[in-house]
Amino acid sequence: MSEMSNEFAILRTPVQIHDIAKTSSFIKVPTPLHRPEYNFIVHITKGTAKQQVDANVVSLKENEILFVRQGNVTSLKEVSADAAGYMILFEDQTLNQLLSKQELIKLFSANIVIHLSEESSVWLNTLFGLLSTEIYYPNPNLGVCYSLLQAGLQKIFTSSKELNKSISRSAEITFNFKELVYKYYLENKTILFYASELSVSENYLHRCIKETIGESPKEWINKVSILQSQLLLQDLTKSISEIAFELNYGDPSYFGRLFKKITGVTPSEYRIAFMQDLSE
Repeated sequence: MSEMSNEFAILRTPVQIHDIAKTSSFIKVPTPLHRPEYNFIVHITKGTAKQQVDANVVSLKENEILFVRQGNVTSLKEVSADAAGYMILFEDQTLNQLLSKQELIKLFSANIVIHLSEESSVWLNTLFGLLSTEIYYPNPNLGVCYSLLQAGLQKIFTSSKELNKSISRSAEITFNFKELVYKYYLENKTILFYASELSVSENYLHRCIKETIGESPKEWINKVSILQSQLLLQDLTKSISEIAFELNYGDPSYFGRLFKKITGVTPSEYRIAFMQDLSE
C-alpha cells in the first residue's frame, strides 16, 4: 500500500487497520485529496466524521460504516474530537478473495453509508479489535486476519437491510462502467468506448447510468477527469496548461471552463485555496 499516509504505522500486510481515536488527533483535516491504491472501510462507533468520495461529501455518525472503492478520489474532511472506531484498508486482491462479484457491487456501486444496529456495531467493533491485535503482532497470521475480516464483512451483510436488496442490471452496468472509467479515463472519454467494452448500446448505457447515479455517462467521465486534475493541481511545479494536456484536453481554455462547471471555481482559484490550506 504505497500511498498510505506517512502518519500511520507502515504495516507490510495486505490488510491494515487503524484505531480512529488514536490517529485522528494528529491528522490535519481536511486531508489532501488522493486516489488510493486500496479499498477501505470507515466504521464509526462514537462521534462523527465527513469523508469526500469523488465529488460527494458523506457524513458518518455513530454505528455507521462507509466503504470506499479503490480508484475513488477521496479526502477526510472532518472528524470530531470524540470520534472512535476503526479504519480498515485492504488491497483489491484481498477483497476479491473474500467477496463475490455481486457482493462487491452491493458494497461499492453507490458508496452507500451502512446503518447498523447498536448490537451489530458493538459486535463488529470487538471483531475489529481482535483484527488489530493480530495485525500488530510481530509475525501476524494472515489466515487469521483474512478470516476475521471476512467474518466482519459477512456480519455487515446480514445486519444491513440496504445490502440485502437484489442487484439490478442497471446497478451492475454502473459498477462495471465506473471501474472502466477509473482505468481508462485518460485515454478514452467517449461513451462509445465504454459501451463497446460493456457490450451494450450507447443509449442503454446512458439509461443505466442516469437511473443509478442521476448523471449521464459523459458527465461522469468528465467528473472523474476533473477530480484527477485536482490531484495534479496540488503539484505546484506543473502549469495549468500542462495539466490540461496531461489529461488529454487539447484546449486548456475548454479544460478551465469544464473545471469551473464541475467544481464551481477555476483551476487557478482551486490551486490558490490549496496553497492557503497548506500554509495554515
